[in-house]
Amino acid sequence: MATLAAVEGGPVPRSVVDLLCDLIAQPSVNPRLAPTGAPEAGEQRVTEWLARFAAEAGWRWGLQPVEPGRSNFFALIPGGRGDTLLWEVHQDTVSVQGMTVHPFEAAVRDGRVYGRGACDVKGSMAAMLAALLRVHDQPMEGRPSILFACSINEECGFSGARAMAELWRDADHELRRAPPFMGGGELSLEEIGALRPAAALVAEPTELNVVVAHRGVARWQCTVHGRAGHSSRPEEGANAVYAMARVVQLIEQYHRETLASRPADPLCGSSTACVTTFHGGTGPNTIPDLAVIDVDRRLCPDETPEAAYRELVTWLDEQAALGECRLEHHAPWMQSRGLHFAANREWAEQLAAVVRTVAVESRLMGVPYGTNGASIAAAGIPTAILGPGSIAQAHTIDEWIAVDQLELATEIYYRIACGANVAQLNDN
Repeated sequence: MATLAAVEGGPVPRSVVDLLCDLIAQPSVNPRLAPTGAPEAGEQRVTEWLARFAAEAGWRWGLQPVEPGRSNFFALIPGGRGDTLLWEVHQDTVSVQGMTVHPFEAAVRDGRVYGRGACDVKGSMAAMLAALLRVHDQPMEGRPSILFACSINEECGFSGARAMAELWRDADHELRRAPPFMGGGELSLEEIGALRPAAALVAEPTELNVVVAHRGVARWQCTVHGRAGHSSRPEEGANAVYAMARVVQLIEQYHRETLASRPADPLCGSSTACVTTFHGGTGPNTIPDLAVIDVDRRLCPDETPEAAYRELVTWLDEQAALGECRLEHHAPWMQSRGLHFAANREWAEQLAAVVRTVAVESRLMGVPYGTNGASIAAAGIPTAILGPGSIAQAHTIDEWIAVDQLELATEIYYRIACGANVAQLNDN
């Protein structure tokens, strides 16, 4: 098998399957979704692997610290056309709890690669890397520069993508020619900021369709405060679990009646609200004085997370009769607007046209989940989402991706890197 030369940590293979297996072997569970002190928590192993890979490939690369010990990664693959495309893919995965396949020892069988992140979204990362290795050997003339960016914390807050977008939010909107390629070494944040992307391709499992719109999200916790007591005298306590159960029923009612009565977005569907966790009580013989839930509110693209949060908490305060218990609403720990169709359609159509050149009938679509795309688009950069695999396999106990999807994605990304024209997007 053809490989690059060995580097610290082993050789960097060209095969997209081998690349994916290497990436799965670098645990990167989002710290919020891992037990305290769990060795698999954090993206730093993937970040370090990417730095070694980029150095060996001869790409200039750099880091953007975002949270303690967690950094966005950038690498520049220069082109000669004068414009820059952003290719963005997140480093973190969800929890490995309950998995029926080994999360970090990739298994390849029956045309599939199994492991945590195989589908969401290290498969796309491997396909991008395999494509960029190919394009790096091609003449620079006629192709754009590719700014390959790997963000942290997509699964629980989008803080990596937001920090990335801030590099270009106030930048000059004129296209800038990429600086001459200088070999290895660091890529500064100042230089990255000057390379304002003409458009962004965000990797998520879309089955090679092009997502041009998606919903936003707001997530927060609610706490009910009660009064503890002995379970033999329940009337002397104020049961926080009972009170929270009424709050949960109200949120279900709000979803079923209030939100369901509103017009659905034609691409992304209706707004939703649901409770995703419920914790309460300290022991079997004590009236619980505390109960906590997580609330997940999904937004149509024209909604804002701030307004959605205010509306639901106000409605709960008006509807919830909790007796001696008190309901507290915490500030959202995750919020993002949705991705709008209008600003991204032209770029999405260009991407779909490239996909069709490999005999895949790619369509433009909206999806109910959120991505980093909304944060990047908020900086005024046309953004669309495209990647191998199905969202149905993401976050599952036996997560996998089909090898034929990986190989198709590699070819599609290669063709995009070789000349997808986005210059006209910046004339509008």
